[in-house]
Amino acid sequence: MNFDELGVDAYAFSGHKMLGPMGIGGLVGRRDLLEAMPPWQTGGDMIALVGDATTTWNVLPHKFEAGTPNVEGAVGLAAAVGYLETLGMDRIHAHERSLLGYAIDRLGSVADVTLLGPPAKRRGGVVSFALRDVHPHDLSQLLAAEGIAVRAGHHCAQPLMRALGVHATTRASFYVYSDSSDVDALAAAVDGARARFAVGAR
Repeated sequence: MNFDELGVDAYAFSGHKMLGPMGIGGLVGRRDLLEAMPPWQTGGDMIALVGDATTTWNVLPHKFEAGTPNVEGAVGLAAAVGYLETLGMDRIHAHERSLLGYAIDRLGSVADVTLLGPPAKRRGGVVSFALRDVHPHDLSQLLAAEGIAVRAGHHCAQPLMRALGVHATTRASFYVYSDSSDVDALAAAVDGARARFAVGAR
């Protein structure tokens, strides 16, 4: 599917979400809207002509790319895109879905764990969960000591947390570099944390 088929005004993406470097991403917009918009930042190469009273802007995309570009970020992002294309997005998606289903089964079998979010078929490679009576930050520290990286907190989604009736969650993400052994290690470590905090024995 290409941008025009999406039927949207703009489409944005972050480089670090697709194995690229941090600090770079992309923004694609409808040409008519971009032509009508003034630049949000001024600097070198985004102008065509600077007069005493008026200025004319450069052509797209230069109009919105003021100053020295993030060259190393662009090179890294291009390499990441090439790598993902080599793997094949359909294969990546299938791998994520398979691993996600396995993670939901494994974490769902750990006592006192509550899984949050939609059914597996409506998710990406992410699972959020809560361990009863254990704050996600405490859980994430124990998991980190086991070499397992998760994110804990409200995930920039406080209204959703309120709707779910929780203050925060623990979130595990899976991608092309993850496999079933990572899921097994996560489930075992969560179960170990449950024992350490004596959940269910209070």
